[in-house]
Amino acid sequence: MKVTWPSPEYDSIIDQILEKLDKAKNIFTIAHPYADGDAIGSELALYHYCQATGKNCVVLNYEPVPEQLSWLEGYEVCTDKLPDDVDFDLAILMETTEARRMGDRVNLFKRAKYTIHLDHHINVAGLGDINLMDEKASSTCEILYNILEKTGVELPKACREALYVGIMTDTGNFRYNNATKRAHEVIAKILGKDLIVDDMYKIVYENTSLSRVVIHGLTMSRTKSDYNGKIVSSWLKLEDFENYNATEVDADGAIRNLSCINGIEIALLFKENPDNRVKVSLRSSGNIDVMAIAKQFQGGGHILAAGVTLPGCMEEVKAKIISTCIEAIKAFEDKK
Repeated sequence: MKVTWPSPEYDSIIDQILEKLDKAKNIFTIAHPYADGDAIGSELALYHYCQATGKNCVVLNYEPVPEQLSWLEGYEVCTDKLPDDVDFDLAILMETTEARRMGDRVNLFKRAKYTIHLDHHINVAGLGDINLMDEKASSTCEILYNILEKTGVELPKACREALYVGIMTDTGNFRYNNATKRAHEVIAKILGKDLIVDDMYKIVYENTSLSRVVIHGLTMSRTKSDYNGKIVSSWLKLEDFENYNATEVDADGAIRNLSCINGIEIALLFKENPDNRVKVSLRSSGNIDVMAIAKQFQGGGHILAAGVTLPGCMEEVKAKIISTCIEAIKAFEDKK
């Protein structure tokens, strides 16, 4: 059910969630692959809440935690498997967006007696027994805070820190339109005197590795423009990551440099994946709905930021996506 905070419907779903959460002793949480600040933040925030209330919580995460997030307390508990000897009362799915993004991991949901899905992405089908889908929320961390706030439990620093990082990163450090009044209200409530904002900003945005700098530089050096400069794109191949001892996590945010170019409508970053697949990140300057483009290829995301993974070689996928983007821009221009 898609709802917006605040509303009676929203409160009703939270009450159902709190009933399950209160009774649960063993919980696990999972998010989408290559978890970002919001996914990791919401998982760890739940973990710290469970620690504070005497519950067991397993945090599932299958890829390396990005260096910019590895300072968050509790990141070391992230694991890629569930213990076989535990009966889980509850699984909470943090912005898993769509089942196909989870691959075989979706089978893990069956390990819990009950499932809850929290998500703020647009047009996502709920995967849980209870689904709280708030498309107007800045982040999944904001949705989770709306739930935890109603428990009456004083949230520990580590929990609030994780929530802050999730909201900060998903709003681009409060630069995007999803940095709503409610998002700022939540931040005001979780800050307190023990969270140092400038320290968190520096660790997340000004703390990087040589391999990350090189990958970002390589991305910028390959920038190509199409359709009179209204589309800019770049690409990374598997050998690039091997040559510079980098991971896909190091490429996170590289598209931001492309999307800042004056006069563009769409920025694209193509990343070669194993098994003859290419992951495509799409960013819009504001006029083009890149989520609609991604959905044509079974991808998804947000109107201004979306992604999709396609089978095929790099050149095939690039040609297909760029052609579709040109059609979208032409359609926009024809309406003007």
